[in-house]
Amino acid sequence: MRTINRLLVANRGEIARRVFRTCRDLGVETVAVFSDVDAGAPHVAEADQAVRLGGPRSYLDADAIVGAARAAGADAVHPGYGFLSENADFARAVLDAGLIWVGPPPEAVAAMGAKVEAKALMAAAGVPVLPTYDLDGLDSLDSLDSLDSLDDEDARPRFPLLVKASAGGGGRGMRIVRDAAELPEAVESARREALAAFGDGTVFAEPLLEHARHIEVQILADAHGTVWALGERECSVQRRHQKIVEESPSPAVTPELRRELCDAAVRAAQTIGYVGAGTVEFLVKDDVVAFLEMNTRLQVEHPVTEYVYGVDLVRLQVEIAEGAPLPGLPPSPVGHAIEARLCAEDPANGWRPQAGVLHRFEVPGVDAEFRAAGTLRLDSGVADGTTVSPHYDPMLAKVIAYAPTRAGAARRLATALARARLHGPVTNRDLLVNVLRHPEFLAGETDTGFLDRHAAAVSAPRAGADAVRISALAAALAGAAANRAAARVLGELPGGWRNVVSQPQRTAFAVPGESGERVEIAYLITRDGLSSEGFDGVELVSATPGEVVLSVSGVRRAFAVHTCPGMTYVDSVLGAVRLAPLERLPEPARLVEPGSLLAPMPGTVLRVAVEPGDRVAAGQPVVVLEAMKMEHQIVSPGAGVVTALDAVAGRQVEAGAVLAVIEEQADDNADDNAGTQ
Repeated sequence: MRTINRLLVANRGEIARRVFRTCRDLGVETVAVFSDVDAGAPHVAEADQAVRLGGPRSYLDADAIVGAARAAGADAVHPGYGFLSENADFARAVLDAGLIWVGPPPEAVAAMGAKVEAKALMAAAGVPVLPTYDLDGLDSLDSLDSLDSLDDEDARPRFPLLVKASAGGGGRGMRIVRDAAELPEAVESARREALAAFGDGTVFAEPLLEHARHIEVQILADAHGTVWALGERECSVQRRHQKIVEESPSPAVTPELRRELCDAAVRAAQTIGYVGAGTVEFLVKDDVVAFLEMNTRLQVEHPVTEYVYGVDLVRLQVEIAEGAPLPGLPPSPVGHAIEARLCAEDPANGWRPQAGVLHRFEVPGVDAEFRAAGTLRLDSGVADGTTVSPHYDPMLAKVIAYAPTRAGAARRLATALARARLHGPVTNRDLLVNVLRHPEFLAGETDTGFLDRHAAAVSAPRAGADAVRISALAAALAGAAANRAAARVLGELPGGWRNVVSQPQRTAFAVPGESGERVEIAYLITRDGLSSEGFDGVELVSATPGEVVLSVSGVRRAFAVHTCPGMTYVDSVLGAVRLAPLERLPEPARLVEPGSLLAPMPGTVLRVAVEPGDRVAAGQPVVVLEAMKMEHQIVSPGAGVVTALDAVAGRQVEAGAVLAVIEEQADDNADDNAGTQ
């Protein structure tokens, strides 16, 4: 038996904090590593010691991390997930340094790390798999022709295809391809993204099994031959191949199917001599069960298994790494758990990742953080004042609910998310709440096409136009209360008070989003109470700078108001509303040349697809940005000519920077066609 006394987590954010939590329970000292942009991050402050690595990509620097472990006197390394967690060379480097690796043997990591070889290995072990198409060397339609001419018919790609990164997961380096003409660009783009995320640009393809369920099995194996299969997790609610809602158990898995999946997962682990925590993933559709991949690490969604099986998977990882055996039989499952991934993404802007200061982060009713206790758990990588960086994954936190029934867990989670106060970058909170309350989700009828089928319903903001207007009234009254509280004279009078009625107070807001709607509030507070244009039946109960209580047709509602530089946030049972106050006498705005394409977020220019003077069509890619480990295409909004080009490959740009200018021009064919009518 070996003993771990000081453990370094080779990761950041919520997974680093999650591991630190268990280490504190075990009495193990902790060491954090951090990049320059993460120097003030919560995971750094929580560790007993912290070591700087360097630039934003330094979490991928194996030598620097091993050096950090030595410098801090650590005797073990936990990789977390993402970054180097499934890198066999990193695992070997840790072991070669005389440190304990809290993970599977490097040989097992290598066996599953290259997904093409892994699928062949699983097929030989009797685990069902989908066909694999090798895309090595494919960079043009000509090279695709060579694949079509293969004698082995099973080796020829059939569309639709899913291009996938061989190393890593999390939806990075994945592209759906529906016809041959799309394949070369999809392969090139997937390679770039995989290289940026995992340091390995190898990709392959397999048939796209549409509308299947994504089911995975949690395994745990010790060094003494015992392998546990801790049931399944349903991970079918996905966007861009990234999971956003996960649960255990799956509402669609029968006892017979559960045995089949668990037996296949145990067989997979035994085939490669697995030790530690891991996950075997499958696609399930009708009678088809197909091995997808094996993640040789802890999964993001591991908390739902911890709730249902009453275990601490990180604790078991540490104990297994120390040489402890597992009991012969795993615990039995009880109840249901659902997890939602809360991400900084803008639904009004194609779900692009967002960056910036998180002024307030509050989820009410949380029973525990980073451990399975009570009915509501929060695993968060952020706190009030955290700056969300454009360099990393946009996930802010995971919120997990547990209940005796699936319906109870869904209700508990939806309510907690709806009441959360999230002030800063836009999030996917409304999407999550809408999914959890959707009739088809509640009926257990989910698959990987769920969000595509219900995009309009689940993407709609919960706060409608009426909620925005009443929230704007509350914001105006809270602002008046703040002004009155700061007044040097007559500070005891209500905000907005008029002793002699003349003109009402006027406050205007812009509603951020595609519409850019303007909301103007005109109101008076006199001896007769509140009078506000367009708000018949609304009475003011109380107003402070932080909370306004209004009675609407006899129903009282409280509106929490939080004002930050340039933005006011209003939270109520009607939904969360963001309002940008408009100045009465605004400063002259910087003029932006018509046709300018602006960077939607800070990032790095990966590729410039045009030259000055080029004619472009509507929707044609102009610039490709990399931000938060993903590629984002900036396309031309209409037909025109590139009259200016400021983007340069490799250059960092800030949000709002002008990348190019497209001068709109009429379609040349319009006049020609007019003469043929």
